[in-house]
This record gives sequence, C-alpha cells and structure tokens, in this order.
Amino acid sequence: MRRWIDRWNAYWFPESTTVPLALARIIAVAAQLFWFLPSLEEQIHRLQRNSEFIEPQLLIRAISAVVPGEFFSPPVFTALYWITVGAGVLALIGLFTRVSLFVLALGIWIQIAHLYSYGDRHHTQAVFCLFLMALAFAPSGRSLSVDALIRRRHARRSGKTGAEPERIDTALWPLKFAHVLLAMTYFSTGASKLIFGGLQWMNGYTLQKYTFSDAMHREIPLGIWLAQQHTLAVFLSIFTILFETFFFLSLFFPRLAPFFFIAGIGFQTGLYLTGGHDFFQHITLLFILLITLTPEYWRVRVRRFFEGFRWGRQEQARQPL
Repeated sequence: MRRWIDRWNAYWFPESTTVPLALARIIAVAAQLFWFLPSLEEQIHRLQRNSEFIEPQLLIRAISAVVPGEFFSPPVFTALYWITVGAGVLALIGLFTRVSLFVLALGIWIQIAHLYSYGDRHHTQAVFCLFLMALAFAPSGRSLSVDALIRRRHARRSGKTGAEPERIDTALWPLKFAHVLLAMTYFSTGASKLIFGGLQWMNGYTLQKYTFSDAMHREIPLGIWLAQQHTLAVFLSIFTILFETFFFLSLFFPRLAPFFFIAGIGFQTGLYLTGGHDFFQHITLLFILLITLTPEYWRVRVRRFFEGFRWGRQEQARQPL
C-alpha cells in the first residue's frame, strides 16, 4: 500500500518551480477574459425572454434553493458579470491571486450554468472551467505576479532574503488534473464511436456524412471539399479513433505527451476548419500543457537548433573564399 501511495504522490505532487503554473494561470485567465467570456447580452436576453428555466443545472438549482428569486434578474447578472471581469483582471496580474481566481471561476461557472439551464447544452467549456477552479487551490500567484513582488518587498524590508522555495510539490497538480480530464474526455468520445459505430465508423463514409452536413450548414468550403475525398476521410477516421482512444497513454509515457498534445491541437483545429466545431478551450488547454508539462522536450529542441545553427556557421567559416 505504501508503494502505491508513493507512486500516487510522485505523479500528482512532483517537486517543481511555480513558473509553469504561473504561465498556465496567465494564459488561461487571458483566454477566458478576452476569448471565452460568456456574453452579458445573451445572459440578459434569456432572463428577459424566459420566466422560468427549462432544465436548470445543478449549480442553478443550488443557488435557487438558497438565494431569493431576484438573483436571476438583469441587474444582478450585470453586476455578476463585471465582478467576474474584475476578478479576472486581478487574477491575470496576480493580485490576491487565489481569491481572484476563485471568484473568476465561480462567476464563469454560474454564467455558463445559467446559459445551459434553457435546454441548450454543450461540453466545450467543462474541462476548462474545472481547470480554472483548480488554479484557485494551487500556488498560482507564487511567481510572475504582483503578489510575488509584494512578498519580496516585504521580505527585504524585514531584513529577510525573501526567497521562495525553489521547488515545491504543489505546483503541478492543476496541470496534471487538466491532463487527466482531457484523457477521460477523449477516451469517452473514442470509446463511444467504437461502441455505437464499431469498426464501420472508420470506413470513411461516416466522417464524410457528418463533415458534409456540418460544412453545408455552416457554409465551410474546406469541409465540403473534404466530404468528397473518401480516401482522405478513411485516413482521418482511423487517426481520430487512434488519437481519442489512446490519448490516455500520454499519462503513463511522458515522452509521448508532446506528440499527443501537438496532435490534439491539430485535431481540434482541423475540426473547426472543416466542420465549425469550436473546441477552442481544448486547444488552449493542450497548448498550456504542451509548454508547461513538457519543458524538457522544448529545451532539447532549442539546444539542438542552436547547436545546428552554430555548426552551420562554423562550416561556412571553414569554406574557402
């Protein structure tokens, strides 16, 4: 039992600097503020057009049981929207980081749950919302933040060095958490295709049908063209099943992780360009994991690039004039 506990801790809580977590915070919060922020206009429109919810989500039911009905009104949601934005700005610069991240994540949760309470639900935001909340329970403001600057200034004034521990064991678990959630998400979609469609899902015709339907509905020329390429559709169908079903291997084989992350970014981008499926939150998370969980991958390639560049310069210098 002790051995399994040690393995569990070694996976979730390896010692690391807090810089990768800080980078993840900055990218995730910036993306949420400037790209994924729910529309205030849509929130108010639904409140004004509907006297009750069609399918209230769990969070909305919990709020309704505690807070009076006046909570679900345009003035309250306008205030909630701007409080969320303000918390996001503070989280971005790293001031009162944990509280700011918690308020930001909770505000986003409430707004998305509200939009989903009228019968129209999607699953693109779920993993990203959970990741935002996880950041609030980690030392996300320990580096690259105003909080870090304030701590160092206070330490200097008190005569201390102000140096934070170089490596701590709670800096990577939100990134690991996001990685696991993505693995579960992809595996469930891949397994569903195999369970309900079997190997016939990879015959190319299924992908052609869905691509053509989505591309025609959204008027996407690239998707219409792809729907007419059967051989390419077969290849992409096989790639989709392999990627989604075996993405979880990146959890157990870290050296494979960068390739799965890059493949995932390409996969989600391709879905958008051919079918209009905007899984931008997944793309953002994959990018975050690519630059924060695989630093050694990039160090090796940057070093090889500069070594190759230096070797080329040396060879050029040896050439006779």
